[in-house]
Amino acid sequence: MLPTLNASFLATTAHASPAPIEGSQGVLLACAGALLLAMFAGARHGYWRGPVRQIAPTVALALAILGAWIGGAAFGHSVLHGTLVPWLLRGICGMFLLGSILWLAAFAFLWRLGRNRFPNPTGETENPVLGAIVGCWTAILWSTVVFFLLAATGAIAQFWIDNTRPAAGSTTARILTQLVVVKNSLARVNGAAWLKTWNPLPAHLQRTIEKGLRVLNTPGALQRLQRLQPIRAIATDPAFYPLTQNPEIRQCIAAHDIHKLLAHPAVLQLLADDNFQRKLAQTNLGQLFDQALEPAL
Repeated sequence: MLPTLNASFLATTAHASPAPIEGSQGVLLACAGALLLAMFAGARHGYWRGPVRQIAPTVALALAILGAWIGGAAFGHSVLHGTLVPWLLRGICGMFLLGSILWLAAFAFLWRLGRNRFPNPTGETENPVLGAIVGCWTAILWSTVVFFLLAATGAIAQFWIDNTRPAAGSTTARILTQLVVVKNSLARVNGAAWLKTWNPLPAHLQRTIEKGLRVLNTPGALQRLQRLQPIRAIATDPAFYPLTQNPEIRQCIAAHDIHKLLAHPAVLQLLADDNFQRKLAQTNLGQLFDQALEPAL
């Protein structure tokens, strides 16, 4: 018999539709002030560094992102093969590692180029005005990236609130709400209204998460999911089934002790099993969730 999964860990506590979360004029003014300070700091640094050295981090980052996107996944699977890094995460880790290496190399080259290309016996920076202009615009660019990341975080927070309905007044609810407030505040900027309904998560991933949360909160759906053949094949796999019978792992799950669970030797051995993770990656969870929810539709 398959072990019964505990759905209470992700169970929702509210059912009413949450009230819309509005933006704040104060947050928008704070973001504008931060942008002005960044522009001043960028212009000041560019004045003393010169244009080439000022733009070096930005150009290096663009090259690192491009290189990581093209070859990061293959790099990760090649370098991290045989390590404890899970097969599912090796592509992402490889992108981060390759990107970091490329960024350091490109930054060092451009920084040295900027220092040697414009030598000045007096010690003063060459082209200080151009450097200040470049510094101002790089500050605008980086600020835009930061604001975009804040908006993306707020969009994911909104998605989580809509689908899990955290208890009002809880720490989780307060943090998520503040992130949404920041996102909706940025949406007040002219031409940025689309941020209010934007979500960086791919549509198929959103649907899969929504269906998974519905399974956890639909009576009988979780049991039907466990009876499906693909799920039974995973649960009875020789690499996974012993974990369900391990009393220490059951205790970690019951206590919601994620850190102790991930540090358990049996879990680490499972994470190093490439074949099992490939089988897991090939499972169509969206389709299985649909089958589990069919009687409730």
